Amino acid sequence: MKKRLCTLIIVMSVMCTACGNNDSAVGGGNEVNVADTTEESSKVDATGEATDKNADTTEETSGKNDSVTEETDDTKNENTTEETSDNMSNGAEAEYIIVKNPSEDYYCIDSVVSSGNESVISLDMLTEEANDITDTEKWFADNGLENIEFGDIEDEKYRYELDGDDGYSMYILRIFDKASGAHLKTLDFSEYRYANEYKESDYDFIEQRIWWVQSVDDVLYVAIGHNTYTESAPKNGYMTAIDLEDASVIWKSAPCVTNARNFAIIDDTIVCGYGFTSEPDNLNLLSITDGELVEQIPIKTMADYIICKGDTLYVRTYNTNYTFKIGKEG
Repeated sequence: MKKRLCTLIIVMSVMCTACGNNDSAVGGGNEVNVADTTEESSKVDATGEATDKNADTTEETSGKNDSVTEETDDTKNENTTEETSDNMSNGAEAEYIIVKNPSEDYYCIDSVVSSGNESVISLDMLTEEANDITDTEKWFADNGLENIEFGDIEDEKYRYELDGDDGYSMYILRIFDKASGAHLKTLDFSEYRYANEYKESDYDFIEQRIWWVQSVDDVLYVAIGHNTYTESAPKNGYMTAIDLEDASVIWKSAPCVTNARNFAIIDDTIVCGYGFTSEPDNLNLLSITDGELVEQIPIKTMADYIICKGDTLYVRTYNTNYTFKIGKEG
C-alpha cells in the first residue's frame, strides 16, 4: 500500500511539472493559475527541497534590491549635496557689517592725499522765489525734476534699501547690484544713532538716521543726522565716505553739515545743506576727497531737496526755491 502511495505521488509530481512547462511554453509565463501555484507550493514544502532554494533566491533578490536602494540613495544624496553646494555658492548670503564710528568730530584716514586735480565747482545764484511750503510736487513738475521718494534710492551701479526699528529709525542699509538684483552687503550704522552729548529732556528726538546715500567709484557717501535743534545733540549731521570693499570709513565730515533729504555730487564736490528753525541755514560744499568744507552759502531756510540738472542746481528749502548756475573752477 505504501509503495503504491509513493508511486502515485511521484507520478503526480511528474505530471504537474510537465503541465507547468506546457503552460510556460504556451503563455510565456505571463498568466499564473493561483490554484496550481498553491498546490505546487504545498508539494514543494512536503518534499522539503525547493523551500531553501526559494528562500535563498528571496534573500539574494532582497540583497540586490537593498544594494540598488542604497546605491540609488547614495547617488541622490551625492547629487543633492552637489546641488545644494552649487546653490549656496551661487546665492551666497550677503555680508552683514557694523560700520565703525571713528569720531564725533572730523576724521580722515592718513592715506588720503589730495591729488591737486580736483574739479571744484562754484554756485552763482540765478533765482530766489518764495514757495507755498506745501507745493513740493508742483516744484518737481514745473522744473522737470524726478521726484525723490524717501527710501527709494539708486545710482548708476547700486540700489539701496533703508530699514530700522520703525518708520523713522533708518540705520540699516542694504546694497543691491542694480543690474542683477543680487544682495551684496548690509551695512549697520547703529553706532551712529546717538551722540554722546545731548539734552536728556530731548532724548526722544535726537536719534540720527540715514537720509541719503550715493556711490562714486565704489566709495559710498552717506548723510546721517537727526531732525531737531542742534542744541539738543550738537554732534550730528555728518557726511561719511565708506570704502565699499571692506566697509571701512575713509573720512567723516565735521558735524552740522547735512540734514536735508538728499545731497548732490557734482564732479569732486558734494553739495549738502544744514539748518533748522532758529539756526543758520546754509548750503555746504565739501571736497569729495577728504570731506573738508570748501564753501558755505547762506540760504533763507533749511534745505529740503538739492538736485542737479544739466548746469543748474535746484534747491528747495522750507519756504524758498533757488536755482544756481554751476561753474567749474578746476
